[in-house]
Formats: sequence, C-alpha cells, structure tokens
Amino acid sequence: MPANSTPSHLYFLTQRKGNGAVLFSMQGTPRGPELSKIGTFDNRDEPQVLAAALNGALQGGTAALTKVHQCSTSLPGPLKKAITDLVEEIEDAHRVASRARAARKTARSLTENLEQPNTAVFSLFSTTACGGCPDCGCVVDEDCANCAVCGPAGRDCENCGTVEVTPRTAFSLHHELRDLADRTYVTVQSGFWECGVPDSVETQTDWFLLRCARAYDDLAADLLAGDVPAARCLAESVALGYAMSGLPNSSAELVSEHDAYEALPSSRFDNDWDFLASGLFAAGAKAKAFLTSAVIEEDLSEDWFRHYPGVEPRDRSRGFRG
Repeated sequence: MPANSTPSHLYFLTQRKGNGAVLFSMQGTPRGPELSKIGTFDNRDEPQVLAAALNGALQGGTAALTKVHQCSTSLPGPLKKAITDLVEEIEDAHRVASRARAARKTARSLTENLEQPNTAVFSLFSTTACGGCPDCGCVVDEDCANCAVCGPAGRDCENCGTVEVTPRTAFSLHHELRDLADRTYVTVQSGFWECGVPDSVETQTDWFLLRCARAYDDLAADLLAGDVPAARCLAESVALGYAMSGLPNSSAELVSEHDAYEALPSSRFDNDWDFLASGLFAAGAKAKAFLTSAVIEEDLSEDWFRHYPGVEPRDRSRGFRG
C-alpha cells in the first residue's frame, strides 16, 4: 500500500462455511464499503480470534497486533501470506500520525456501534501467568492448580505473578463501562438522573456529562483493542473507580445471562474485583474524593478532562457515540 494512500481496511468479520469459516475485510472504496475475502479456514474459532485481533490492531492495540503475528505463524502458506500482508498494511498506516488517527477513529466507531461486537477479542487476554517458572516449575495447562509453591490461589510464587485482566474479567468490565456510558447518555437526553456517574457531579452541565459518557466509551474501546484500560485523565480515573464499585453485582449476572461470557476461557483469576480495586485499577486520592463526596457545585470541567502529564492524549476529533 502506498505511504500516502487512505487506509482501506475498515473492519474484519467472519462468515460460517460448513464446519469452517471465511474471513473477510470490509474495505472503504470510492463506491462505499465493500467486502473482500481474505481466506477460508477449516474451523470457526481461529478466524474469529484473528478477526478480533485484526480489529484491535486497527484501533492501535499493540497486544492485538502481537496476537495476529502469533496466529499467522501456524497458518498454511497462502493464508499466512494474506495475513502477513494485512499486518504490513496496518503497520504502514500507523506509521504516519494522521493516517493512524483516521484508521483508529474509523475502526473504533464501527466496533463501538455494533450491537454485537466480536467478543472473541477478549480471548486475547491471558488466563494464567504460568509457564516454565524456574522456581516452581508450573506449566501453562496446570494454571498453578497443582503447584505446592503457588498455593491454592495461585499467587504465592513471585515469578509466576498474577493475571489481572482475564478474558471474562475484560468482558465484565467492558459490559459495565458501556452500561454506565448508556446511562449517562440517557441522563443527558432525557433529563432524568440514571446514576451513570457519582452523585458528586450530578449538578454539572450536560456538556460535562457527555464527556463523562465518552470517558466510559474510551476505556471500553481500549478493551476492544485488546489492551488493558489505563486512565489518561481524572475523569477516566473516576469512571474506572465508579465502574469497579458496581462490578461485583453486575458481573455475577453475566454468568447466567450472556452466552458470549460463558464461551470465553475461564480462569481462577476471573472477576477478582477486590484485588483489582486495590491494585491495577486502584483509584487515587483525588478520584476517591469524587467517588465518596456529596454534590459539588463548582465547574469541574477543566480539572477532570485535562490529560495527565506524560500520557498520550485521546484523539481530540473522536467525537461522541452516534
């Protein structure tokens, strides 16, 4: 693909064919979006994961791009070449800042507005941290279950470490973030309070609430790109903290209500919200104050949406959910 051309890949999807599936690319053309066949697979799981990883890569997910590389190594010749060419095109598009922003914005918009996104992307997250540990000898398929050093919880070996965001944890967190975004958008549109944000900010303007809704969507989009969400401003820190507070109940409901959740690989580390709330997703003192305070009357916009120092800002042109 020439360096100055517009990225053509908009979205990757699969279609069943017998016991296998066909992988397609939705491409942008002067005539509008068109489907282009990438290749046919003998099974359905592999192309689903590949499509999810490729969509994550389009959104800038580094872990997703790594997964595509891993998947392509075991493919037969023609399929391997087709996937390798796709990876080169995506990497080429992301080398130029303006093209990268355009590609990520388009991919994110398409993925977010699908009623049923390809949840196979969550299988990119790990279920275990085991694998050739020199201290305890764990192997991946054991998941620390039979290891005397790791212990029953699988967390007693310093080198094995702990899996923080598993596939089912990622699914649960994504579901909660999107639900909170939905509630916040409804609050703005209807004028009725839907508990999408902490009570401390209920008197803020509709413009403030719209940006809060977008903060939830931004964090959810990180997960759909195969990445662990990391707060880039105070609003996102509060959003993560507020989501964490509601997850113990909502994630329990997912087990019985969502087939997609049940289809994801399970892990002993699934939905350990107390552990995550005290570690990876721990709210800082400033965020905690807003999560526990009564109504605050002053305008908070400037402080909440200013990006943290040294953090890459979100794309300013990303807009809001359609």
